[in-house]
Amino acid sequence: MLPVDPDFGFPHCDDAPSAIDWDRMTSFLSDVKRTGFLPSNHQSYANLLESPEVVPIDDHKLIPEWKTQSKNLALQHLEKYGEKLVWVLVDGFLLYWDEVRAKVYSLTRLRGPMHHAIMERLVSSLDVRFFLRVPEDLARARREARVYHTPEGYIWHDPPQYWERAAWPGYIQAHKHMFEDGDVTNGQLSGKVEELVLIESTEVVMTDMVKRVMEKVLNVSAGVGSKRCMN
Repeated sequence: MLPVDPDFGFPHCDDAPSAIDWDRMTSFLSDVKRTGFLPSNHQSYANLLESPEVVPIDDHKLIPEWKTQSKNLALQHLEKYGEKLVWVLVDGFLLYWDEVRAKVYSLTRLRGPMHHAIMERLVSSLDVRFFLRVPEDLARARREARVYHTPEGYIWHDPPQYWERAAWPGYIQAHKHMFEDGDVTNGQLSGKVEELVLIESTEVVMTDMVKRVMEKVLNVSAGVGSKRCMN
């Protein structure tokens, strides 16, 4: 159950421990990765979110070029291993937090492989990991420009004081383990989320961001078959 603000009465929808059913999400990602398919009963509510227009990509050749490289790699994988290579994009504001992470920190007796395995229950399902960092003022502007149409049929706007008391504190709490000294806005990566790639979104143009992501994705994908054979 989501916590409720004691003074303003709104639900804290950005509270990491309760905002997501972590067991269900972990199981879902595991099944998708194992089968390569979304469940037949899966429903997406992405179309209910009103967001400002996305940033365009000026280079009109960029996307077709990466599509061609992706298709070529998928064909090579099929010919070599006899299976279809499927990419699944997982996007989420709490993607690198898991309920068990907070629990493990309090279980000081856990050490070694067991500790490592529990810590990465969800993260280990992700073969490539990116984090786009934005300053607070930009994050707030984007958040407050959004309108949420819920599956239940009502419209949600962040109420007054929601950013200060829920959204931003929840964001800091969910991501501070990822950065040295818990400095989410300016700190260097702590290494606790292994192989995480940090992208400073205000310092990189969209074209370079796409290039960096796709190079990483295709490089990792090229080794998927051989790793699977070794396992």
